[in-house]
Amino acid sequence: QPLSRMAGLLRPIASGQAPEDQVVRFLDDVLGSVVGHDSDGFEYLSIAHLWEVEGSRARPATTSSDGDGGGEEDQDVPQWYGTAKLYWDQCAPTDDGVLGGYGSLSPKDVEGSTAFLRALWGSRSELGRRCAVDCGAGIGRVTRHLLLPLFDEVHLLEQSPPLIEAAPAYIGEAGAARTTLICRGMQAFDPEPGVYDVVWIQWVIGHLTDQDLVSFLHRCAKGLAPGGVICMKDNCYAGELQENGSYEHFFVDLDDSSVTRSLPYFEALFRFAGFRITRRMKQSGFPEELFPVWMLALEPDPSARALAGSGPDVSSKLEEAGQWGRGREEQPQEQDGGVEVEEV
Repeated sequence: QPLSRMAGLLRPIASGQAPEDQVVRFLDDVLGSVVGHDSDGFEYLSIAHLWEVEGSRARPATTSSDGDGGGEEDQDVPQWYGTAKLYWDQCAPTDDGVLGGYGSLSPKDVEGSTAFLRALWGSRSELGRRCAVDCGAGIGRVTRHLLLPLFDEVHLLEQSPPLIEAAPAYIGEAGAARTTLICRGMQAFDPEPGVYDVVWIQWVIGHLTDQDLVSFLHRCAKGLAPGGVICMKDNCYAGELQENGSYEHFFVDLDDSSVTRSLPYFEALFRFAGFRITRRMKQSGFPEELFPVWMLALEPDPSARALAGSGPDVSSKLEEAGQWGRGREEQPQEQDGGVEVEEV
């Protein structure tokens, strides 16, 4: 599917990584019976089945690449990440290339993202504007058009050397002087504490497995400055109830090795990781053939962390606390800059 980005090379995290079966059990407890399918029409019977199937695929032929943290040998790249790496290393370093032929959507995308950040500043006086990190930065499209006009400094995190090498020329000399290039995958990214006012994650989170997504969020939280926030903008799968009572919560694109999750799927992962959504906006003005795109602001939530470890009855506990609504309908409260706005 268009409008997705890449994650990078898998590198095991020594600490802070929840066991995969623990993540899956929590998702099952909260979401119930879950199914999904891939771009070839194959049906996954559960979330555990998804990662079992994808983990057993043959590794594609990839080429090693130079860069800070981005040059693992072929045998160290699992299939899920190797396919994504190969796809994005071959991507044209243009707006159309990184947006899957939808480069014309960039102005509308930036308009919605700008409205989202301005809404955050309007409600969070402690949120600074000194430094942001652009995760899955590619050629620097988001950095140039969204982050540099709003922040003093921007770090570009991108594991594809061909893309990140094109970033300085794309951004321009003046803007490039206020950027730092980090050629590294998200699994290997371990920021210094207290650096970032905003961690911006756009069209890239689908390339992380559930387990790696949780670990990545934990490390990003460590990198936040006081009052900082993690922002995610991504496609969200609009699934449907199946005849057998299960619910379709995800779609896998085999071309670029990415999973498009539903909003409830994301919410469950965030709560397992110990985060809560503080604000959400739905992007408007995109073609109907694309997945719905949501922007979410996340912050650590100690109560969510406690619930995440509370065992098999966690879904009922979340519902009783009014913190979870399976399949709930989002109700926008206002219109702002081409997006539907809801503050949670």
